[in-house]
Amino acid sequence: MQRIALSVLLTSLLLPAAHAASLNEYELTKTLEKVAKESSVGTPRAINEDILDRGYTVEGNQLINHLSVRPAHGAQMRSNPDTVRAQLTNSVCSNPGFRKLLASGAVLRYEFSEIQSNRPITTEQFGKADCRL
Repeated sequence: MQRIALSVLLTSLLLPAAHAASLNEYELTKTLEKVAKESSVGTPRAINEDILDRGYTVEGNQLINHLSVRPAHGAQMRSNPDTVRAQLTNSVCSNPGFRKLLASGAVLRYEFSEIQSNRPITTEQFGKADCRL
């Protein structure tokens, strides 16, 4: 009898925490879906002469930016992965909107591919630790 009472007590204590976590995950997903929809308006769009923004999608807690680049630029990116990572880190961590998303548990992922072939170039992702949040 004591085991049953203990099980019921533990379950009643853990359910609110699990529900709160589920609610937070749900709210984060909804926020990311809204950001993806709003940020994808007008895509594809040129960021510069080498990079084309194809829009955003969401997978779980990840906001994914799909970017296509010219093959020559892709070759430069492949040759300099540390520079690519540093530039993206600076861009992500200096953006207040991205910082807010990261602080709430989101992960930002950038997927780069070549414009015509769709050949993958690199994928970079960022969590709150990358911006020291």
